[in-house]
Amino acid sequence: MITMQITPITIFFRLIFVLRLCFICEAIDQSYPGVPGERFLGPIVRVVGMVGQQQCVRECRDRPRLCRGVNYRKQDLLCELVSDTKEVEPNSDYTRFELDLDWTNRCVSCSSSEKCVTLSSKQTYCVKDTIPPTDCIAYRNQEPTLISGIYRVKLPVKDYVNVFCEMVIDGGGWTVFQRRQDGSEDFIRNWKEYKTGFGDLRNEFWLGNDILHYLLRQGTYEMRMDMADFENQTRFVKYSSFNVGNETSNYSVTLHGYSGNVDDCFGASINNMMFTTKDQDNDKLLQGNCAELYPSGWWHNRCHCANPNGVYLAGNTSIFAVGIVYKPWRGQYYSLKSTRLMVRRISNQK
Repeated sequence: MITMQITPITIFFRLIFVLRLCFICEAIDQSYPGVPGERFLGPIVRVVGMVGQQQCVRECRDRPRLCRGVNYRKQDLLCELVSDTKEVEPNSDYTRFELDLDWTNRCVSCSSSEKCVTLSSKQTYCVKDTIPPTDCIAYRNQEPTLISGIYRVKLPVKDYVNVFCEMVIDGGGWTVFQRRQDGSEDFIRNWKEYKTGFGDLRNEFWLGNDILHYLLRQGTYEMRMDMADFENQTRFVKYSSFNVGNETSNYSVTLHGYSGNVDDCFGASINNMMFTTKDQDNDKLLQGNCAELYPSGWWHNRCHCANPNGVYLAGNTSIFAVGIVYKPWRGQYYSLKSTRLMVRRISNQK
């Protein structure tokens, strides 16, 4: 029987080898220095829970087509993968890491829906990634402590789109499709612009009728509208079912199941209405176009009880029904300070 003696020199060289490996690993980790107290604004493309900081960085490195940086929240072991690192915000709970993935040719054939896996033989393979979230409630169900911001979701037909997720109000998980807050965006737009969407997801925007249709096609969704006036008063309305048809139906809307802390203005006004813009008149007004008489794009009837996409007139006005009005609350001569419309899935595929 042959035995191998472990001499001091053998132990020395083995120790050198292990230390060298550790140095290489540490060098890889230090090539992505973290910035404590800040986080990337996103979009967030994946969320990985219960992982350490180094694993969080590796989760990003393994998705070179998808990820450019990570937000890491140590107290929750929470890892947010982001596709854009241009904008940051202060947040004492987070550390951000920006990754430069141009150095590698690994898995150049991997798509954004695949993950690059490196085997012990150093060979790399593209494997199907985890199923990407399809709306904001999917993110919320995956990790309840997520904060509001821009997330990337995968929709049928439309593929990947960026949306703003409201993760706090009324249990969170809301996908916002409209926001008014300061008059910075022009909402007097044509049919094509309302179809594809416009504005800034972090400020004022309309998500787009096409995106809204395919989002809502994934199941049964509830809808909520929050509004505020210039006296810091707030109101909301909520509907247990909300749906928008495709372009062939002129984005016809149906809703029911009202609740809220102000009288209903949508049930009898917009239910079963088609969308109308200044260049496509689908309202029930016999003479004239509501979207021209009261400049906006909306599910006008004859013409409206509320007009969230009206002209930003900032409070009391002498102009009838042209502003951002909600008749049962402040009447037709008061233009609201802010509105936000959002939807949340309450059951899966219809």
